[in-house]
Amino acid sequence: MLTIVGNISVTPYGKTRIMGIINVSPESFYKDSIKRQDDDIQDTIIRMQDHGVDIVDVGGMSTAPYLKTLVPKDLESKRLHHAISAIRQISNIPISVDTVRSDVIRSLLKLGVNAINDVTGLKYDKKMPSLAYEHDLPVILGAYLSDSENLYGDGDIQDTSSLLAESIRIAKKSKIDDDKLIIDPSIGFFRKEGFNPFYSKTQGMDWYVRDIDIIANIKLLTSLKKPICVSISRKSFIGSLFGLDVEDRLIPSIIAEMYSVMNGASLLRTHNVKETRQAIEMLEMIH
Repeated sequence: MLTIVGNISVTPYGKTRIMGIINVSPESFYKDSIKRQDDDIQDTIIRMQDHGVDIVDVGGMSTAPYLKTLVPKDLESKRLHHAISAIRQISNIPISVDTVRSDVIRSLLKLGVNAINDVTGLKYDKKMPSLAYEHDLPVILGAYLSDSENLYGDGDIQDTSSLLAESIRIAKKSKIDDDKLIIDPSIGFFRKEGFNPFYSKTQGMDWYVRDIDIIANIKLLTSLKKPICVSISRKSFIGSLFGLDVEDRLIPSIIAEMYSVMNGASLLRTHNVKETRQAIEMLEMIH
């Protein structure tokens, strides 16, 4: 399965791709990823490109379950319009937009966005599937347990696979082509409680145990026959497992990313473009 984002191919059988993160939401958990001014945004893009980034994922509202970061859609759109306009002044790099709101995507179409990164897997905003189809946009489908789904598990690998399969069915029902879909197991988004509607409420195992379980068993997601994106970089499960602040989570992040690549992941969404590229090149040399 080959998915094209802008001019970049993402495939389970080809070169591992890197998606760099730029947040224009001051609420985001990793403060070094927050870029608000034009020169900061543009300098970051230039630096990422120098370090070998393939795609940039731009977010205007944090969806982290443990943060109270819900903002009006107009503010999210305004933040993203500003950031993407600044990027397009200097670069034609493929841009993915990290949002769950179809109105936000619609407001950005004239800026040349190339993909939708929907952490709810097309389940939260019922207009998102048709918008993606109408504008021929690839979608990164996050694993997400909606209120209407009858699943009361831990969010383990079997649950995650089932949830992603349901998002794939939603995409197909909306006539989105198979080659427009990438799947993401949503590391960090399965919790017993949270402060927004964009996380999956689960029972049983603790969320940080769930996250490491997903990484350990990520190869099982290859059965869905879609490119796999993982977003592990500096996330809170690493902090919970090792007692590390966000600034100190680089090495565990890289190790988990490389394990994921060795077991089927083909797109790494990361704050650490330079280090992730070096690790991928070393892995390729070893192979």
